[in-house]
Amino acid sequence: MTSPRIVLHPSHSRSIGEAFRQAADLDVVLPALDDVAYELRSSSVLVSYEWDDSYLTDSLLWIQSISVGVDQYPMEALRSQGVALTSAKGCHGPQVSEHAFGLLLALTRGIGRSMRNAESGLWKPIPGVEIAGMTLGVLGLGTIGEAVAEKAAAWGMRVIGTKSDPRGYGGAARAVFPPEETLTVFEAADAVISVLPDNESTRELVTPDCLAAMVGGWFVNVGRGTVVKEQDLLEALESGALAGAALDVFDPEPLPESSPLWSHPRVVLTSHTAGLSPHYGSRLMSIFRENLQALAGARDWVNRVN
Repeated sequence: MTSPRIVLHPSHSRSIGEAFRQAADLDVVLPALDDVAYELRSSSVLVSYEWDDSYLTDSLLWIQSISVGVDQYPMEALRSQGVALTSAKGCHGPQVSEHAFGLLLALTRGIGRSMRNAESGLWKPIPGVEIAGMTLGVLGLGTIGEAVAEKAAAWGMRVIGTKSDPRGYGGAARAVFPPEETLTVFEAADAVISVLPDNESTRELVTPDCLAAMVGGWFVNVGRGTVVKEQDLLEALESGALAGAALDVFDPEPLPESSPLWSHPRVVLTSHTAGLSPHYGSRLMSIFRENLQALAGARDWVNRVN
């Protein structure tokens, strides 16, 4: 099969760039940012996370997003022009679930607080707690959420969670609730990890009542920052409803320098890095090659979202 002309947007990770540069059988163009729209005039495929309306050229047939989130794309315009849009669902489970557990352990074992003390040379032993035997709530039992649930079960945790349609669920969680029962998960959990995407149904889904129901628990967010308001988190930390919060995502991003989260003693922060992995490019390439066949009409699309 002859490769169509493929434009790889310059905003991508090193592993993605390596995967596409090493694919000698593919006709890949690596333009500068200002030249993306120009190259798309004669290309049918775009691999990107970023979007600009100038990218919707007459020759464009398919967009392979390098992320799971696709809210940045103009869905109606793509449908109208018949442009296929596929996501990178399935590429994030291993690394995001590992990162989520790293953040959780940084809270429960006092690692975050110890590192703050280390910056000033302060020797102050901080007792940790054990997560084995705890109940973990996972918000969003999709591909990534299930990877979190499996790791939690291996650590001896009882797992519950939410899923948009709990019917027929057969994963590692012992109890699964619809999103409208998110409060029930917080009431039963010692710790909650959110892997929820950003959409109308998830924005501020984690309410002050949810956080208050934790009664000294831990909250980790590796999904999207819009699921909870920063002020609600800060108030829950100050009231003691939360023993700690660990966050990889924020609203807005980057997190403003003025945010109290930076210096809060019971907060652990990373800069939206949970999804980064040296293996990400190879995972994306596997999906991309299957969808190349779909573009040629030889199979069904993988992760088509429109």
